[in-house]
Amino acid sequence: MYKWNVLQLHEFLSFNPKLRIAEFCDECVVLEGEYDFKAQMRGYEVIAKTFSLKVIFPRAYPRKLPSVIDTSDFFPRDSKYHTYKDGSFCLGSDLKIKSILFRDQTASAFFRKIVDPFLYAVTYRITHNEFPFGELEHGEDGLIDDYEKLFEVKGKASVLKALEALGKRKREANKLACPCNCGLRLGRCDYRFFINKFRDIDRRRWFRSHLVERFTPMEKPKKKTCKAMKSAKKQMR
Repeated sequence: MYKWNVLQLHEFLSFNPKLRIAEFCDECVVLEGEYDFKAQMRGYEVIAKTFSLKVIFPRAYPRKLPSVIDTSDFFPRDSKYHTYKDGSFCLGSDLKIKSILFRDQTASAFFRKIVDPFLYAVTYRITHNEFPFGELEHGEDGLIDDYEKLFEVKGKASVLKALEALGKRKREANKLACPCNCGLRLGRCDYRFFINKFRDIDRRRWFRSHLVERFTPMEKPKKKTCKAMKSAKKQMR
């Protein structure tokens, strides 16, 4: 099971001795136990707390993302706290997490860059009834907000264009309108060099299914009916 070497579990568990390997097989690695947490955001208080967690790294990791579950009922099972009814956390948008794990897939990096910021933000929300850096959006609005930053674009339409391009072969994508809204085709804009970096993160089919499953299509502008056009002409006279 050399594939799990990427997690570098020995190093991670040496710094977190209260966590143990509950399951280790070809299908998954499961860590369970207490996680001693201490962190501080700039301008905010230190938060030190021990959390009871269960972490599941699936076989297809990092293409398939890990699950982190609160086993102590500390986190309210409510979307306001980004915690599902089964106690698992909504750690952020899929593509953002994949982008982080693409650079470093160790368990230590997963906790330091993804889990720890979540624990700090939501614990602060429980204590002070607000997030330290403002309310986090839910659902599609949250994805749009995240992907605007990732793709360096503005607006839902541009985000959908970027995802559509990543779901196609480069030759086909280059014929699409550029997501940066420069007015050119993607193949004639330097933005193509930027967006093509995301192709290494996952397969084209993932971007296609992600686009369909997580986003509602943009509404096409309604064409004016004959009656509406006649009425407009009368008003112009």
